[in-house]
Amino acid sequence: MAKNAGDVILRDRMQFDLDAQGNRSTLYGRIDLSSYVNTVAREGLAIKQVYFQLRNSDLSGTGTGFPNTGCVAPVANALSNSTTSCDFGAIKVYATTRAYENANEVAIGSPDVLCVQEWVSAVGPANAGGTADNGAALIVEKYWYGPEDLHPEGYTVVSDLLIGVAADTWDTEDNSTLELDIVLIAEPIKISTERMNAILSQAQDL
Repeated sequence: MAKNAGDVILRDRMQFDLDAQGNRSTLYGRIDLSSYVNTVAREGLAIKQVYFQLRNSDLSGTGTGFPNTGCVAPVANALSNSTTSCDFGAIKVYATTRAYENANEVAIGSPDVLCVQEWVSAVGPANAGGTADNGAALIVEKYWYGPEDLHPEGYTVVSDLLIGVAADTWDTEDNSTLELDIVLIAEPIKISTERMNAILSQAQDL
C-alpha cells in the first residue's frame, strides 16, 4: 500500500532477554497511540505497514554480540555435534491489539493480529568426531505476513498497540539482550459511530 501525504510514521524500540538456552517466553511491549486515537471524537489509525528489525549490540552475554553492526546471528545454533539429528530454533514477533497468553496461539488467522514475522533455523549434522563425509545443513527461513497481506485496507486501531515476542532455543544469542525496532506507517481516520461501537464491543469481549 502506497504512503499518502497525510500518513504518519511512528517509531519505537523494545528490549527482551534470552535465557541460557536461547529461550524467551511470550513478552509484550506497548506502543502508545494516545496522540492519534480518541474514542469520544471517533478518531483512529488505519495501520498500513509494519516493519521489524532485530538488533543485538549486547556484549555482556554469551551470545554473538556484533559490536560494529548490531546484527543478530542468522542461525540459531553452532554446527551440531550429532551425525543424526539437527538443532532447531525460532523467533516470532507480531503486532496485535489482543494480549495472547502464548505466542504459539498467534498465527495469520488469529483475531486482532496485524502482522506476524518468524525466523526458523535448522543446523546440522556436522562431521562429529572428525568423521569424513558427514555434511552440515544450515537453513534459515524468514516468514512475513504484514498488514498489507492480512488487512489491505489498513487495520483500524482505537487503542495502544501490543508488540509480542517469543523465542525457542536461539542458542547463538544465549543470555543476550536483544532489541526490536518497530516502524509503523498509518493513516489517521475518522470512524463511523457504528464501526466504533463494534470495535469497542469486541474489545469488551476479550
